[in-house]
Amino acid sequence: MSVGSVLLWILAGILAVLLALLVLPVGVRVCYDVSGLRICLLAGPIRWQLLPAKSKWWFKRRTKDKPAPPARPAGKPAGKPKPAHKGGAWSNLKPYLPVFRNLLLGLRRRLLVRRLEFWVKLGGDDPCDLAIRYGRAWACLGALQPLLDRALRIRRKDIQVYCDFAAEDTEAVLRVDLVLCPARLLGLLLRQGPALLRIYEEQKIKKAV
Repeated sequence: MSVGSVLLWILAGILAVLLALLVLPVGVRVCYDVSGLRICLLAGPIRWQLLPAKSKWWFKRRTKDKPAPPARPAGKPAGKPKPAHKGGAWSNLKPYLPVFRNLLLGLRRRLLVRRLEFWVKLGGDDPCDLAIRYGRAWACLGALQPLLDRALRIRRKDIQVYCDFAAEDTEAVLRVDLVLCPARLLGLLLRQGPALLRIYEEQKIKKAV
């Protein structure tokens, strides 16, 4: 086999890899809970954590289905819903919201939201104050959800607000899985990435003090 043939095969292999990367569903997972903000790059089964930065790639492991929880006895009231993870402080999430808004406005119908999970736990020991805040929170979410449904393609959505009289602070859990074309995703990260990094560094310094 000549050198020219070898080079052609190498070029063909590189083109095949690039085409495969374009076909793979590529996206971003944004999570926020008690451990802070986490951003992962999704490419098929590959997960790459961008923030906080990690040097290793890893693949999604298949887990066995968990057994169903035991049935609740008849007549016993259902407990309040609980998120999968303990929430982080709402005050630390608020600075990120304008950047997330710019991300969503820049993409609109160009992306697919595979999963949107947003849990807010209102803390406080004053029932009247919690009732007012609870009503305001649901009024805000009720006005926001139709706008999200019109602006984005959302496959799975789970938005909850509940009260906890034993908690002192309001906490939030956020998870958003976004999928779109790799070129558009790269352009989006280049535009909004500096703002996200700046807020993340400010939060990191704030926690260290």
